Amino acid sequence: MDAKELKALSIDLMDAVRQRNLSAFSLKCEDFQIRIEAQQAPVAVAAPAVAVAAPAAAAAPQVQPAAASPVEESFSGTPVEAPLVGIFYSAPAPEEPPFIEVGQQVKKGDTLFIIEAMKTMNEITAPCDGTVSRILAQNGDMVEYKQVLVVIE
Repeated sequence: MDAKELKALSIDLMDAVRQRNLSAFSLKCEDFQIRIEAQQAPVAVAAPAVAVAAPAAAAAPQVQPAAASPVEESFSGTPVEAPLVGIFYSAPAPEEPPFIEVGQQVKKGDTLFIIEAMKTMNEITAPCDGTVSRILAQNGDMVEYKQVLVVIE
């Protein structure tokens, strides 16, 4: 493999690492080895607010209310919950079609989606036969344990 091909391969691998949110990737071949490590963005930490007397003409700072806590919804049908915390993927790969769509018939054991946790892809299957009535997560969403992701009627 010449330098031009190696550079093209490296760029493709970096794009794949970035798209899949991987922290590192390594490839060993007979005549070369590549290791790609993604840089982690620094995490911003909010400093505690300090009250300061402001002149009367100064505008008051805008305060945004905290996000409302999730409201428990009731679902007709069978809710499919996340069995673990991770990242929701609706398809086996970015360029492939999703496993399911609203209105689609599924059978018990059919793959509904994937949750990635600790670099492991976990296929989540249908607990029963039925029709997909709701998909409550989007591809790439971080999901919580017991969060309802799909409803089957």
